Amino acid sequence: MLLHMAERTERPFYGEFAWAFDLLIDRPVAKDCAAISKWLIERGHMPGATLLDAGCGTGRYAIELSRRGYVLTGIDRSSELIDVAVQSARDSERPGSPAFRTGDILRLPIARYDAILCRGVLNDLVDDASRLAAFASFAGALGAGGTLILDVREWEATKERKQREPLFRKRVATDRGTLTFTSITDLDPERHQLLVSETHTLDDGAGEQSRNYQFTMRCWTRRELHAALTRFGFGTVAYFGAFDPAIEAGATDRLIAVACLTRATVS
Repeated sequence: MLLHMAERTERPFYGEFAWAFDLLIDRPVAKDCAAISKWLIERGHMPGATLLDAGCGTGRYAIELSRRGYVLTGIDRSSELIDVAVQSARDSERPGSPAFRTGDILRLPIARYDAILCRGVLNDLVDDASRLAAFASFAGALGAGGTLILDVREWEATKERKQREPLFRKRVATDRGTLTFTSITDLDPERHQLLVSETHTLDDGAGEQSRNYQFTMRCWTRRELHAALTRFGFGTVAYFGAFDPAIEAGATDRLIAVACLTRATVS
């Protein structure tokens, strides 16, 4: 029997299915963090520097970077994801675990961090005002010479990929039953947006429960990203196609920027 869960306003990935996020989204965390650490050290941020993981999700990157010696704070708007992150840090049983809390990347404290990491979150900001506010917030939260490392979806490459592969499906066995995740993406070329329909279906052996959700993401162009960075005082920007110095920008549908705060911000 198939039951549809009551509709809620937040994305299920970040809410009632936060416990399954890492099962459904597999990332080479150790490899990515090796590159992040390399970029930080090249810019003078040695282990012991303060680092904010802005939109930390389940905390995988914050925990790994903490293991590498950085002093981590992780924030996310989802209290459910933060709960998972806190438990994961406890399970890691390592000294110097990150501090996790709910928080908004648009409202960061002033001059608090040596560096900021922001992965994927900026795609969820679909209006121009929020996008600019995010970069103003990042610039304000960094100390002099601070570094911002971020990744976004690059529009042209993402458009080509989603035209070829609009459907993504993954099924995993969990201690709560078999979970199937399905995502279908339509394109809005005029606005550089992805119109995403997601379904989580959990079969616990007694029946299935299904949760549907639709939302919009907005991709970035390199020109748009560079304009936002320079407007808020970030210079000497390096671009890559992955969290890997060997992968050039344009080789994937991701755009990674590593930028240093070189001057006071402007409005």
